[in-house]
Amino acid sequence: MKFFIDEPKTYLSVNNKGRAMNKWISTFTHVLIPDELSRDAFIESVRAKASMLDEEFPRTKPLRVDVSRNNDIRIEVYPDKNPYNTVFIVDIYPVRGEFRFCESTNPKILEGGLK
Repeated sequence: MKFFIDEPKTYLSVNNKGRAMNKWISTFTHVLIPDELSRDAFIESVRAKASMLDEEFPRTKPLRVDVSRNNDIRIEVYPDKNPYNTVFIVDIYPVRGEFRFCESTNPKILEGGLK
């Protein structure tokens, strides 16, 4: 199954650590993820980036990465013990189908796209 990263919702950062995290996650706007393994690797790369920034900025609160899974996946990053100071939220949605050009004029064939 393929997945789609929606535009991350970034929030105003009060320090360089938050700005660096927001700049990094913004590079993934509207990216297609080809499979479950790549999706899980992306989630782990968010955790790794948070750990790397925690080491780079040791005088700041460590970042917490929360992942909630329903039909879609939501990743929230915020300072530890302070979920109200969100750094960013990104949603990963499953791709429901694909639309491809077809020269067929039969509208019943085109309903719902290809899966």
